[in-house]
Amino acid sequence: MNLSAEQADNKEKIIRIAEAVGLVPAWPLAVAMTESSLGLRQKSPTGCRGVFQMSLIAMKDLLQEMEKQDDDIIDILCGIAFLYLLLRRHKSIEAATVRFCDPKDQGFYVDRVKLFMKEFAL
Repeated sequence: MNLSAEQADNKEKIIRIAEAVGLVPAWPLAVAMTESSLGLRQKSPTGCRGVFQMSLIAMKDLLQEMEKQDDDIIDILCGIAFLYLLLRRHKSIEAATVRFCDPKDQGFYVDRVKLFMKEFAL
């Protein structure tokens, strides 16, 4: 299969993430190819967006399922995705962290995150 640079990049990302959570990569790759041609068509007339054409309905379903069951993989993936979004939006870890925490906790939260980042530094 001949893939554009964007498609090849998305393919590699999907493989890495799928393998990290224990999915056979062929399944999410096939869904992404069907939905958006691995990212070439990321906007649909129905309002869905992205490589997987996620809709508001799908996101609500995800939230409802997170409320029903305790699944660390889903929680971790959503948490990392949200941190990634905040970092892209706010351009620094500190600014993104301020937006992540409860506004009432900002006085200690950012300093605590910085401390733990030093402990976890690889």
